[in-house]
Amino acid sequence: MSRRSLRHAVATAASLAMLATGVTVGLGASVAQAAPACAKAQSITDSWAGSFGAPYTLAKEIAGDGTVAPGQTVTYITKISGSGALANSIWDYHPAGFQLTKARLNVSWAVGGQSWSDVTDTAIQDSSDNSVTVRGGGWTTVGGAVIALETTYKVPSNAQVGSKIDSGGGANLVLAAGYWDVNPMGVCVTIRQPNPVEAGSGSLDNAGLGSVNTGSGQVFGSITDPQGSMTNVISGILGNVIGGMS
Repeated sequence: MSRRSLRHAVATAASLAMLATGVTVGLGASVAQAAPACAKAQSITDSWAGSFGAPYTLAKEIAGDGTVAPGQTVTYITKISGSGALANSIWDYHPAGFQLTKARLNVSWAVGGQSWSDVTDTAIQDSSDNSVTVRGGGWTTVGGAVIALETTYKVPSNAQVGSKIDSGGGANLVLAAGYWDVNPMGVCVTIRQPNPVEAGSGSLDNAGLGSVNTGSGQVFGSITDPQGSMTNVISGILGNVIGGMS
């Protein structure tokens, strides 16, 4: 973990309490080295010399209620926002054993505005650190534009019920010291018992119902609304999602 990565991944006791409830927190240079408490959503805001003091925010959340049964799918949304810089890559760290089934990118285009695109085939998967990365020529955060990576994984069938499994994320801003990497981030999925449909059919997809954790209009709304998320716990970070961190 890089020097700046470590600084972003930790917080003071007061900040930890705020992170646990999904509140955006600015992290200083001298913070306690402890991982944030597990939560369904986390966000970190910071500024530094390379950003000319302008703040940027890295956020991650789990779609749905933050729980998943063994053998089912879970979706994460990793976002970066800020004060106008470009980002040329964004990535998600998933729990070991989770298998990517779909990846989507949401950025602002000169023609067409904010929109989703399927990047499953071009996403770079690295089994050495359990990461999924999407790279590009540079996506803007000007005018509240959002950069978001949505990743959906199949959970191992032998995942332990009751366990809370952490994950992380990051992005590279086209700024001096703009590499922001936080792993773990305190965004934890809880493994639960299968519900009757899942237990009887093997999956919601097989039952023709679709996964409750896959991307949806509700997820898209959370990305573009700067005042809230799906659970209204990450207020203020979702309007701009392409920060630069180092």
